[in-house]
Amino acid sequence: MRFLAWREVRHAPVRFGLIAGLVALTAFLVFVLTGLTVGLGAADVSGLQRLPVDGIVYAKGAADDLSRSELPATDERLIAGVPGVTGVRPIGFTMAALAKGQNSVPTALLAMKDVDGGVVLDNQARGKGLNAGDTVTVQPGNLPLKITGFADLGSIQHSAVAYLPLADWQRLHHTQGVSAYAVSTSDDAALAAIARVATDTDPVTKAAAIDAVPGYQAETGTIGMIRSFLYAGAALLIGVVFWILTLQKEGPLAVLRATGASRRLLIGAYVTQVLATAVAGVVVGALAGVAMGVVMPPGVFVLPPGEVVTAGALLLVVALVGAAASVRRLFTADPLLSLGRTA
Repeated sequence: MRFLAWREVRHAPVRFGLIAGLVALTAFLVFVLTGLTVGLGAADVSGLQRLPVDGIVYAKGAADDLSRSELPATDERLIAGVPGVTGVRPIGFTMAALAKGQNSVPTALLAMKDVDGGVVLDNQARGKGLNAGDTVTVQPGNLPLKITGFADLGSIQHSAVAYLPLADWQRLHHTQGVSAYAVSTSDDAALAAIARVATDTDPVTKAAAIDAVPGYQAETGTIGMIRSFLYAGAALLIGVVFWILTLQKEGPLAVLRATGASRRLLIGAYVTQVLATAVAGVVVGALAGVAMGVVMPPGVFVLPPGEVVTAGALLLVVALVGAAASVRRLFTADPLLSLGRTA
């Protein structure tokens, strides 16, 4: 069957090259959208993803939004006393800009008690006019802070995360309260228990907190829907192309049937051709997608190897599903056509 499949490919390289090119174009679009989905999603929520906690306790009515949440410092003792809670970290949050002279970097300020004096910036803020040891001004608020270093902190709402002491954040906001509490638990029921003990709170899991970040669901959902349409379009495109290709070779199929070619032989040769063209197209599309990531702005396009493998496997499955519509034509070609019958 492989001999039959490759013989036809060698005799019609342009035809199968064009099919592989169509698959490559579709695969390229899928990989680009996959990279944008992962990259934009990470730019929105990676700062929360990297917090070593199990849940976030917001103020009731804040709609799981750190910017709208405010809780009193006295809630820390109530939450810490709930059975199953193994750790409580009060956090402050605000979107701000760190300014030094003419340079201004938008940041997502995350304040915690265990941060030493000064501010630690995410690595993506490097090369923007800010260096370790510089004194910057938080705007709005005109609070001076010293940059103590850089680390891999992630980003929130497409702004680099900056860690700072909770006391400095409270001074900036003229408050003794906090935005929320990050909690670690050993019991899934602990979050529900927190709401009963501290009635002004709305505890949610870390996953729910990430999903609630403004714009995250809209961005990833929209791009994910477009990617789904591309998969459907790939199945339709490949199905139509191989359907036409099968119709065009009805004569050779009739000869094969007249000479006693088995169904297994015909199906094997057909599937080999589909996989060969699909694999070639997916590989070319993947390489083009990775190359696109090199020229894209940092923090926007992320294409992990696992996502490449998953998307490539889905495209191959889609190619086989789309081409399956033509399988029946392999067995309906009239063997008498090989003798010159035309009707």
